[in-house]
Amino acid sequence: MVGTTRRVGWLATGAAPALVVASTMVVAAPSPAGAAPNGSSETLVGMATITGAPTGWQPSNFYLQICPTGEKYSMSCAGQQSGSPDQTTGAFSVTLSVTAWTVGMYYYTGNGQIILGRGTAVLPQAGTVAQSVSMPYVVPAVAGTVHLTGAPANFNSLAYMGVQACPAKMAFAVGCPKGEEAYESVGPGSSYLIDLPRGTWSVGAYYRNFGNPRVFHGVPVTFRAVKGSTRSIDVTIAYQGV
Repeated sequence: MVGTTRRVGWLATGAAPALVVASTMVVAAPSPAGAAPNGSSETLVGMATITGAPTGWQPSNFYLQICPTGEKYSMSCAGQQSGSPDQTTGAFSVTLSVTAWTVGMYYYTGNGQIILGRGTAVLPQAGTVAQSVSMPYVVPAVAGTVHLTGAPANFNSLAYMGVQACPAKMAFAVGCPKGEEAYESVGPGSSYLIDLPRGTWSVGAYYRNFGNPRVFHGVPVTFRAVKGSTRSIDVTIAYQGV
């Protein structure tokens, strides 16, 4: 997803600045014990916060992810709902049916990867419900520069590039199971970053012709991802035609 241009306010808390989202909180009185909530909808209001990000960093875009309680909290839960906080202030207001929900948030990196935070349980309650959400900034596992050699001057009109990461125990391939990739704003000479779970990974550059399903990739580099640490790995691919 391509990020929007906006102003984001940052609040320094110790050494960890935070994306601060402001909203007016109104809490509805809870229903008496054992009583069913009145009304058929509830309005969830609050603020979204990304903590611990480096100075000057901002997400490409950030959103709410809302899953029914009982479903595994994920980006593809059954019955999911979503919310779009103000991309400048982060304030949000979402109307939902009166049921139990798990509410969290996610952000897009500059290269298009989705980073999902943990969800918070919200009990059913008709009316206005105050529930803020937050998530920590995730330190990328690997970052570097993308190199393309031997390509014609009009390469960007012929193909697009990306960087693929695959678990090292499987054959490297673009779109590998349980893999992650960087694709937005990736091209010859660009930077890239990818967040990965702990473990051993292979990372490599690829390109794909706009009108051809064939994918070309370079020689992958294997490394071990460590939480909270970023490995610097440049990736290179030689032009092989389209």
